[in-house]
Amino acid sequence: MEALILAAGQGTRLRPLTNHKPKCLIEVKGISILEYQLSALKRAGVSNCIVVTGFQGDKIEEQFGSCFEGMAIDYVTNPQFEDTNNLYSLWLGGSQLDDDVLLIESDILFDGLLLEDAMSNPHYDVAVVDTYRQGMDGTVIFAEKDIASSMVLKSRQSPGFDYQDALKTVNIYRFSRATFRLMLLPNLGDWVDRGFTDQFYERVIANSQTKKGLNTSGLRFIEYKK
Repeated sequence: MEALILAAGQGTRLRPLTNHKPKCLIEVKGISILEYQLSALKRAGVSNCIVVTGFQGDKIEEQFGSCFEGMAIDYVTNPQFEDTNNLYSLWLGGSQLDDDVLLIESDILFDGLLLEDAMSNPHYDVAVVDTYRQGMDGTVIFAEKDIASSMVLKSRQSPGFDYQDALKTVNIYRFSRATFRLMLLPNLGDWVDRGFTDQFYERVIANSQTKKGLNTSGLRFIEYKK
């Protein structure tokens, strides 16, 4: 199992805290968000992690170097971080992976046991979700039992959208090697080739149900309990 952390963004919504540092280096009780994540990955048994950097990426590399508590860290730079979104960062970093993948965005804090649950889940492809509550913002999943039946981006949640059975994605996914390399990466590549580098990667997942075999109906979920 390898990990991919997306950390290229500018963190504009956290300014002025992010005026001079990436949001993943913001500290919570004296420890940066990224250090929390790397510690959780190490405890879960991940041996290799790729971090996609962009804004102030040199500060991330300076702080963590090429190894964290015995876990190898490699860096991939998104030189177009100002004009692209996480779809492009995922495509850049994902091309370096050749195993099952834990995908994490660098601005979230979570209980480290969550990653162990995701890794030990008997299903190949897993999304971590939370019960939707008023005030949450972004992509949601609808499911039948523990299988995702659809993924709805924020842009498609019109006024009056029914959130009664919605589950909120929390930007932690586990993908099998086959799903990631044979289905997700080719779909990402198609979007990049067509110039849609300013999109969220969830849009690729949500729109890939009939293309190259990637189907949200194969995505299981773990409900995140705070």
